[in-house]
Amino acid sequence: MTDVREDVLAELENRDDTLRLDDFVRIIESHHATRRGATDGDDRSIDRGPRGVDRETLAAYAEAVRFDVDLAALDDRVVDSDDWVEGGRFYDFGGDRISVYPPDWHDAIADTDDIRHVVRVIQDETTEVEGDHWGAVTEDRGVPEEKVFRVAETVAGIDREAAREQIKELRQSGEIEEFASQNRNPTIRLS
Repeated sequence: MTDVREDVLAELENRDDTLRLDDFVRIIESHHATRRGATDGDDRSIDRGPRGVDRETLAAYAEAVRFDVDLAALDDRVVDSDDWVEGGRFYDFGGDRISVYPPDWHDAIADTDDIRHVVRVIQDETTEVEGDHWGAVTEDRGVPEEKVFRVAETVAGIDREAAREQIKELRQSGEIEEFASQNRNPTIRLS
């Protein structure tokens, strides 16, 4: 059985009121294992393991948290597609591993440290409006900043503060447009 990390468990339990299945999987995928994007102390990127998260790890966390997690619901939402598919899907990576993001996003941005590339991939790949106001990507308004943070962290290993700083610099240089900047979750689009 997989050992759970206390810091990951604390983050999951801190959000138990509003935690959806995709958030449950994303948090574990982002934080459980040491993965791509970590540094070896000399700021050189090291390989942090396979993409996605295995079902055994998800089951271990589902058992450890103090709220119910319906892992059976995963099966109805897992797709075998390399590309983004609308409808809040999980992506099959083989070997009993899944991810909240499609394989082509992992292929395109796993090794980047440039937030522009993350925004570009989401803008180009997400062709339909999807999600609530926290996740909806539109052609007119771009990508919600929160979605950029989540994809950057989960797939590329770019932490939230580094992503926030890059977005601030891009906004100041005019390389991105921002909509509803007073909103807690503004949308951004490459200029």
